Amino acid sequence: MTANRRPVTVGVDGSPASFGAVRWAVDEAVRHGQPLRVTHAIAVAGALERAADEHEVALHAAVEARTWHPGLHVTTSTWRGSPARVLLDQSQSASLLVVGSRGMGGFGSLRIGSVGLQVAAHAHCPVLVVHHAERWAGPDVPLPQHQPIVVGADSSAHAEFAVELAFAEAMSRGVPLVAVRAWQEPAHHWGRATDLTQCAAGAYDMLAAGLEPWRAKYPTVPVDLRTVRGAPAPVLLAEGRDALMIVLGPRGTGGFDDLSMGSVTQQVLDHASAPVLVARH
Repeated sequence: MTANRRPVTVGVDGSPASFGAVRWAVDEAVRHGQPLRVTHAIAVAGALERAADEHEVALHAAVEARTWHPGLHVTTSTWRGSPARVLLDQSQSASLLVVGSRGMGGFGSLRIGSVGLQVAAHAHCPVLVVHHAERWAGPDVPLPQHQPIVVGADSSAHAEFAVELAFAEAMSRGVPLVAVRAWQEPAHHWGRATDLTQCAAGAYDMLAAGLEPWRAKYPTVPVDLRTVRGAPAPVLLAEGRDALMIVLGPRGTGGFDDLSMGSVTQQVLDHASAPVLVARH
């Protein structure tokens, strides 16, 4: 993600889903040359003995991470507090925050609409939400390797950062990038017909112009530009159905003019089957 050594941070609770999230976090840390920080939250204060037992959750995940990649630098932390608050605090010093979309135990409320949504909406770094992360809980199950990365692109500053992250991910993985811009028919004016061909061409020209500097910076990344008529969330979900990852900003303008937490981003987080990377600064 960046050239510094801010850790990739992953939230764990001992569930299969959290172990799947750890595998994605390990892969991201190794791919981008970052250390890994495994974090567990104890939502209810208890005896010191319980705190020691609870820290075993993070320690066990760290042992597994080191087994998968022996050279990876891994640290652990266990905190008392609500899972969302713990993760948001940890995000201040992280390069990337990784969570499963659901869990149990210390992150029992981790589902889109609660902790996952709070983290995606307020974190101080990019957030990778791994849907159905239990699919990758076992080390014998390969992580996705060859599918394209889909990014929602418009002219907003948030989408600009999403495009940057998407290009970096695609380059590190050696996979193509699919840049998507949704467009909708403008409001009808009495006596004036809408030229849908012109609308589509205008959307494509804007998409191409916005991507030009990033294509120059990442010339080895194959890029497919797609402008699709329709509402932003359904378009992104359809285009990302078979994607390795969907990347989008927390809000936007232009082709994704209603992209904000609680609208398009929330819909994608709620319904996507692929992991979703929310490009928060």
